[in-house]
Amino acid sequence: MSLEFPENMREFEDKFAIKKAHNPKVTKEQVMRQTIEDTFQAYLDYAEDGHYDTGKLVGNEIHVVGLHNQLIKKIQPMSESFESDFKANTDKLLTYLEDQADEVAQ
Repeated sequence: MSLEFPENMREFEDKFAIKKAHNPKVTKEQVMRQTIEDTFQAYLDYAEDGHYDTGKLVGNEIHVVGLHNQLIKKIQPMSESFESDFKANTDKLLTYLEDQADEVAQ
C-alpha cells in the first residue's frame, strides 16, 4: 500500500482522511484528481528516466506537454472520466496510465 498512490478505494479513503485532517476544505474530487495526475506523472517520469514531460488533468483528459510547453498528447479516460475509471477498477486504470506513459516515452 502506498498512500501517495492508492491502489484501491480503501487506500484512497485513507489518503483522503489524512488530507482532510490537514486541510478541512479539500474535497474528494480534488484529492482523486491529484492522485490520478500524480500517478500518471510517476509512471511517465519512470518511463522517461527523469522528469522531461508533464501530464496534467485538464477537464476530462490528461494533457502531456514537453519541455518547451508544446502539447505532445491528449489521453482520454477509458469511460466517461478518470475518476469513474478509478472507482470502477483501479488496477485497470493504473495499467492504462502506465501503458499511456510508456507510449509517450517512446
